[in-house]
Amino acid sequence: AVVSTQSTGGSLHVILVITPSPPLCPSLSTPLLMGHGEEPSGARAFLAGGVGGVAFLIAGQPFDTIKVRMQNQAKGTLYRSSVDCLYKTVSREGVRALFKGMSTPLAACIPSYALYFMGHDHAIALQQKLLGRQEMSLWNHGVAGVTGGVYMVTILGPGERIKCLLQMQTGRGKGKYSGPIDVIRKTYREGGVRQLVRGTLVTGMRDVPGSGLFFMLYEWILREHGDAPATVAVAGGLSGILMWFVGVPPDVVKTRYQTAPQGKYTSSLQIVPELYRSEGFRAFYKGFGPSGIRAFLANGVCFLTYDMVIKMWERLWPLTGVEMSSSTY
Repeated sequence: AVVSTQSTGGSLHVILVITPSPPLCPSLSTPLLMGHGEEPSGARAFLAGGVGGVAFLIAGQPFDTIKVRMQNQAKGTLYRSSVDCLYKTVSREGVRALFKGMSTPLAACIPSYALYFMGHDHAIALQQKLLGRQEMSLWNHGVAGVTGGVYMVTILGPGERIKCLLQMQTGRGKGKYSGPIDVIRKTYREGGVRQLVRGTLVTGMRDVPGSGLFFMLYEWILREHGDAPATVAVAGGLSGILMWFVGVPPDVVKTRYQTAPQGKYTSSLQIVPELYRSEGFRAFYKGFGPSGIRAFLANGVCFLTYDMVIKMWERLWPLTGVEMSSSTY
């Protein structure tokens, strides 16, 4: 804010000019500030990230179910392709089967994606403070993305374990688990907390490096092509495909590890040579078709929703003011 005084004709004029803050979203180049007071930016990123996470889940859940079933089968034993898996799943179990296990990620995605965006925001703010500058490079956004991935996995790992167990229940009859709570209860009874968090580390191997690449590509596209809503959606979608191209091999291992009977594997690393010997390198990209479609649609919707929430918040609690008219005393 700039305050100036001017005296004319015996009257004192006070002019208050509030200078605008730098542009914020969707480029995520600077940490977000609350509209009033000095509250940390993470609160708004947390809220918008949670809403974006719900949008991500709704758009991507059917493709995720197909992906999990394709990844968990031995070579060609159940489904010839992703399309065949989709057809058999819907014809045998109905459309609702595509949304199996959705309640668990729905409960987990709100805090996990909220933490994801908040982690990115915190990392950007910290780097700006340490480097003494506001402008962030693509590398800085990659570091922030990795940080956001670490934040997210703390919740997403156990949620993925529960979701995969529910998604692997095929047929219309009653399965082993009646729902997420039943999964938690029975899994805890079988092996305690270690069984509930099984596969969290390999979930991190899937999400953390890919998140760094995600934010680097996302930021580059916005810098080159602007921040119109369509650009935001396309940038989120293409970045999601890149993230999943890197993340599918550990995701295949994660799915096998999290759905295997207790005691079959003592480590997720045991799956890698076994899978390669039995099915070859292509096995590590099982389910990439539905994963790629899901990544583009779900991430595009997620980032567009995030951007819309941020802009709505800015309209309700604007960061900038307008030049105020002078008052005469």
